[in-house]
Formats: sequence, C-alpha cells, structure tokens
Amino acid sequence: MNDRTEASISVVVALFVLLSAMFDPRVSAGIAIVFLLALAVYKFTRTP
Repeated sequence: MNDRTEASISVVVALFVLLSAMFDPRVSAGIAIVFLLALAVYKFTRTP
C-alpha cells in the first residue's frame, strides 16, 4: 500500500469516527481503537 492510499484510508476512517461520535462517544472511541490496532497490525506484519 502506498502513502497516498494509506492517507486516503486514514481520512475516511477519521470521518467515520467523527460521524459516529454524534451517536455515542463510547462507540466512537471503540471504533477508533479497533481501526488503529488494525492499521498497526497491518504495518508491522507486511513484508517490504
């Protein structure tokens, strides 16, 4: 995944988290943590 694709995914996830915060802040925090962990696992497990 190149930097541009990664940045696009990050922006989409950030918007999703911001919109979900309007409904329930706890759910929004949970979603943010899950997406951050998924991104971290992807970055650490991919082979260069």
